Amino acid sequence: MTRYRKYCYWVDADRLSEVREHVEQNGGEFDEEGRIPCRVLRASREIFYCPPTAWKGFCKRRTSWYWESGKTGQYLIVSNTPLDHLDLRNPILITESNFKPDHLPSPDEIAQLVKSQEYQKRKPRAWEDIEPEDEDFYRTWFERHPEKEPFDFDKIFVSHSANHANFLDPKFFIKLNDAMAPYSVADSLRVCSACLEFFNILGGQWKVKYVTPCIGAVMFARLPADRYLEVKMDEK
Repeated sequence: MTRYRKYCYWVDADRLSEVREHVEQNGGEFDEEGRIPCRVLRASREIFYCPPTAWKGFCKRRTSWYWESGKTGQYLIVSNTPLDHLDLRNPILITESNFKPDHLPSPDEIAQLVKSQEYQKRKPRAWEDIEPEDEDFYRTWFERHPEKEPFDFDKIFVSHSANHANFLDPKFFIKLNDAMAPYSVADSLRVCSACLEFFNILGGQWKVKYVTPCIGAVMFARLPADRYLEVKMDEK
C-alpha cells in the first residue's frame, strides 16, 4: 500500500449539490455509492459520496449505528485530494500507518469491554438482530482463511462488539501528546463495520485513532487485512 490518503467530509444536501456542480463543471465525475459505504475508500476512486440510504444497504444491521449518531441525515464525501478550495474544512484524514499495538485484549478483557455502560447505552437495537445470512458471511470468510480454532459466530460477535466499545469507552489506547488514541482490538477477521470508526460515526471525539479494516473493507474497499490505518481530524 503506497501513500494511501483519503479526505472525508460530512455535509448536508445543499453543500453536496455545490460540490457536485464544481466537480462536474471541471470535467470530473461525482458518483454515488448507494449500497456499501466502505467502497468509497478504494484508492482508485477519486471522489465519491454516500447518501443516507447507503447505511441501509448491504451492511444494514452492521451500520445501524449511523441512525443513532449525530451524522444521521448527512451525506459523506470521500476524496483523494482535499476540498479546501470548496470551503470544506477540517476533513477526517485517513492514511496508512506503521502502528502496531503492544497489547491486544485477552478473551476475558474482550468480555469486559462489552460490559461498558457507554457501549450498552449506545448500541442500536438492530445491532443485535442477527440474521442467518450474517453467520454465513463470516463462516465463508473463515473457510477461506483457515483458523486454528473452530468457527464460533457468538465469539466473533463479542469481538465485534468489544471493538466498537473500545472507541466509545477506550480501555486499549496509546497516549499521543497526553491525549488518548484508541485502536482496534482485533484482526480483520474479528472486526466488523470499521467504516463506523473510519468516518467518525463512532469515536469521533478522539483526534487520532488507529483502525483495522473489517473483512468487508478488505473485500469491497480493497484495504489491506490486519493493517492499521490512522484516522485523524485534520484541523489545518
